[in-house]
Amino acid sequence: MLWIIWLIFALVFLLLACYHWRERKKCAPLFHLPEIPYWKPTSGIPVNTGIADADIKKAFDDFESGFNSYITDFNNSAYRQNVMQSGGYLLASLTAIVSLLFTI
Repeated sequence: MLWIIWLIFALVFLLLACYHWRERKKCAPLFHLPEIPYWKPTSGIPVNTGIADADIKKAFDDFESGFNSYITDFNNSAYRQNVMQSGGYLLASLTAIVSLLFTI
């Protein structure tokens, strides 16, 4: 009867290994800002607010660059974690199979 328990463990660990192997491919998409129409008066008296359109665009571009760097780091970390988990579960599955063979 003990071999049935080892077989169940082997199958569960093998399924978990397959799950994490498939999950390694999932990535969060990079962030892209939509085109932002900056305020430019078409008529009347222009008002100087002290903030240039270039300054606003640079702030948004810096944010986009930093956020995409974070997303890339997150995706790489998630990939490595899923590969390591998959390998660990595969090793546990093989250990359960060896234990199953010893009990038969």
